[in-house]
Amino acid sequence: MDRLLRPERLDTDPNSSSAAQEWTHWFKTFQSFLAVFPAEGLNKLRVLTNFVSPRVYEAIAECTIYTAPIRILEDLYIKPLNETFAR
Repeated sequence: MDRLLRPERLDTDPNSSSAAQEWTHWFKTFQSFLAVFPAEGLNKLRVLTNFVSPRVYEAIAECTIYTAPIRILEDLYIKPLNETFAR
């Protein structure tokens, strides 16, 4: 079953127009994948590093806890809306 939920490797360009949409989908898929495994003893940071490309890994290489790379990747892929351009 975990094979069906297994996410693709995150290798999205943060500057692409669909980066936020791709990140959101990938992250939901990754969370579903993690939910299959028992929470006790699971090193989410190690699992995360297996599902990102080397280019993405450069942004999170210094992180030591799981929540830090998630925040970094959210900031990287989800840009604040520029109200002037939106109009």
